[in-house]
Amino acid sequence: MNNMITYAETMMDSFAVRPFNSVDSLILSWVSYMRFPESMSEIRSWRGMGIRELLCAEYFSEMFADLWNPEGNRQLLFALAASPRFRGITVCGYVEQLDREREKQFSATTFRIGPELSYVAFRGTDDTIVGWKEDFNMAFQCPVPSQEAAVGYLSEAALHTQGTLLTGGHSKGGNLSVYAAAKCAPEIRERIRKIYSHDGPGFQETVLSSEAFQHTLPKVEKTIPQSSLVGMLLENQEDYLVVRSSSVSLWQHDPFSWMVEDGQFCMLSGLTPGAKMRDAALNEWIRNLSEEERERFVDALFEVIAVNGIDTISEFSSGWKKNIPAAFQKVSQLDAETREFVFCALRNLASLRMKNFPELFKVPRSQEPKKSPEPET
Repeated sequence: MNNMITYAETMMDSFAVRPFNSVDSLILSWVSYMRFPESMSEIRSWRGMGIRELLCAEYFSEMFADLWNPEGNRQLLFALAASPRFRGITVCGYVEQLDREREKQFSATTFRIGPELSYVAFRGTDDTIVGWKEDFNMAFQCPVPSQEAAVGYLSEAALHTQGTLLTGGHSKGGNLSVYAAAKCAPEIRERIRKIYSHDGPGFQETVLSSEAFQHTLPKVEKTIPQSSLVGMLLENQEDYLVVRSSSVSLWQHDPFSWMVEDGQFCMLSGLTPGAKMRDAALNEWIRNLSEEERERFVDALFEVIAVNGIDTISEFSSGWKKNIPAAFQKVSQLDAETREFVFCALRNLASLRMKNFPELFKVPRSQEPKKSPEPET
């Protein structure tokens, strides 16, 4: 299977020969997930450091902490450092912010591809409970703190770069890139040639109908895998391209599963029928809840998840033997009204799923109860 690692290892053309494309965007978006230690001070400045200088084995455990596929990340970084296409890129302006009180998880990195071309990448949701909570908050809140931070970061990056700007991200990072491009100053927006959203969730209707968003829309290129869930959440007005994934279901959100051939993504004609029905059911359920009900549901959900003082999803998963019973205990401690509301919301989601997936709930003919024979007359 060829993926973005294969592309980085084999693509020898410079950006002058083969212009920047969506596979390049996914690669740099993924690099923005890496956690760069304080000792790499140059990367936090706008002077920056070459992408080859990121090859510091003593920092790998920190750089790849809690990322999908640590070995794949290491292989990708080595490929970028060796590649004539990528090794001349300067990485700069790295910021990382985590604010539990404000429920904010934000990080961004700028890549100077050439003197007149830069790519601004926004990190998607990381492994922190705070990051996941902020994602869910998008269902009832706009802007969330990271969206506001993205506008400020893009504005600052524009001050420290020249010429054309590209921006993008994977997952929540794709949402942030679209929002930042729509809300930045007009003179910055004019410099933006393209906005890449890789399986990024959508927006509330109020954002989609704004003049700034409509002005930005023609520059957005959205790519999603064939069974996308995250990228189809909330309302979507962006056209999207469907990428073939080597994985299944929710695991297709993993960009290492996105297939690449002849220097571009392998495209499909559309989402799978099952994904269309599932996404329709979930979004209908969200629309049927008021903003106050969405907030109440999300707050209750994360009150249950954040048991035993855990800070990351990995902690919850690795300690499942104690965390799952503790979560059930937490549910029982919710006040009766909140508990009933949560169960009612989940029942409504289940009923919508039955409506959209009737074939899953049919009894196979072989298992249908046999009818008694009609009495002979």
